[in-house]
Amino acid sequence: MNTLTPTALRDLLNRTGVVLSKRLGQNFLVDGNVLASMASLFPSDENVVFVEVGAGALALTGILAERGKRVVAYEIDQRLRKVHDALLADDPLRTRIELRYEDALEADWCALGHEGEILVLMGNLPYLRSSETVLKLIRTDCIRQACLLFQREFATRLAAHSGNGDYSSLSVVAQTFFDIKRLLDLSPDVFFPRPEVSSTLLGFLRRPSGLEDAEVAPFMRFVQQSFLHRRKKLADFFRRLGVPLTGEFAEISQLRPEVLTPSEFINLFRAVSQVTRV
Repeated sequence: MNTLTPTALRDLLNRTGVVLSKRLGQNFLVDGNVLASMASLFPSDENVVFVEVGAGALALTGILAERGKRVVAYEIDQRLRKVHDALLADDPLRTRIELRYEDALEADWCALGHEGEILVLMGNLPYLRSSETVLKLIRTDCIRQACLLFQREFATRLAAHSGNGDYSSLSVVAQTFFDIKRLLDLSPDVFFPRPEVSSTLLGFLRRPSGLEDAEVAPFMRFVQQSFLHRRKKLADFFRRLGVPLTGEFAEISQLRPEVLTPSEFINLFRAVSQVTRV
């Protein structure tokens, strides 16, 4: 499948009567060189099944079909069916591509894989659904690897380390379950329509969290609540929970949440769980 130039994509959208939606974050990749660079960073294996969030104009979808066994691509915008039909009409890779016109975040991703297959999550994500997608990925144990394209500001926060001003509750939670690597920065010029922000591709590789299954949900709530007043010391958070500011909690109560690593947050969560309900 050839990458569409901005002019070719504009013409195709006009022919099919599709007007792209800002609300849905529809900014499609149209730079062949950038797509080639991205492809070199993606996994490639005959047993890989790519789960794509947001098929768009199929630029990523076609690349994924070349590198894996098959692609299950979700597209929430039913209007793009006409665009997809035109793009896939004479494409020999169309037998490897399954398009599902539904909300990917409502789907059961684990049900897509068969025995011996490896599920890998992919997507060029709109800003408004980035957090939702990351949280669903965290909870979906069957997916061990992902490559996701975010607005740069969000990606920077997600990959930030403790002590950094961009470090947040989502940084802690995501890094508890994944090693996150910054793979590629993209300028607005490689998209159509051109967005007002830059983008970054992040790679995710699942790792053992050290948490029991029953601990995951309360741990995530604990981290989120600790960052509600991130500029205040943990003493304020402890008071809200009813944690005594004595003993093992005395010293740590004088720290701010942003200085704790994910593993230190796990230790703190378990210590607090011993003295109060969290």
